Amino acid sequence: MRLYAETAGLRARQLLGDLATLAWTAAWVWAGLTLYRLVEKLAVPGARVEQAGSNFSGNVAEIQETIGRVPVVGDQLQGPFGRLAGTGQTLAEAGATQQQVVHQLALWLGVVVAAVPVVALLLAWLPRRVAWAREAGAAGRLRLDGADLELFAIRAVANRPLRQLHRVTPDPAGALRAGEYEALADLELRALGLRAGPRRP
Repeated sequence: MRLYAETAGLRARQLLGDLATLAWTAAWVWAGLTLYRLVEKLAVPGARVEQAGSNFSGNVAEIQETIGRVPVVGDQLQGPFGRLAGTGQTLAEAGATQQQVVHQLALWLGVVVAAVPVVALLLAWLPRRVAWAREAGAAGRLRLDGADLELFAIRAVANRPLRQLHRVTPDPAGALRAGEYEALADLELRALGLRAGPRRP
C-alpha cells in the first residue's frame, strides 16, 4: 500500500490534507479537554458540601461521645446527637454524589465535543485516502512488473475527462485502436500520482 504519490503536485496536496486532518483532530481534542476542565469546576461546591458534612458529622460524634460520659442523662442525650451526626453523613454523601455526576457529565461532554467532528471528518476523508492508497499501490506494482500499457490506456479512456484525453491525443479511440498506449497510460498513471510506466521496446 502506497501512502503518498510520486508526483509532486498530488503529494503536496496529500501532505497538506493529512496535516489539516491532524490539526483538525488536535483542535477538537483540545476543545473537548477544555470543556471537560470547565465542567469539572462545577464539582467544587460538591466537594465543599462533602467536606462540610464530614466535618459536621465528626464534630457531632465527638460531642456525642463527650455527652455519653455525663452521669445519669448521658445515655439519653446520645440518641439525638447520633441522629444529628447521621444528617452530617448524609450531607457528605450528597456532596460526593454531586461530584460523581459532574465528573460523568464533564467526561461525556468532552468526549462528544471532541469525537463528533473528528469522526465526521474521518468518515469523509479516510475511505478516499485508503482507496487511493490501494489503487495506487496496485497500479504501481503493475507498472513495475512491466504490465501491458494497454490496461492503463483503457482506464484513462474510461476514467479521465475528455478535455484531459484531448490534451494528450486528438483521437483517444484511434490511439487505442492503433496500439499507441503510452500517452494515455501516462495520463492515467499521473492521475494516480505515479510516474510514467516502462516503455514498450
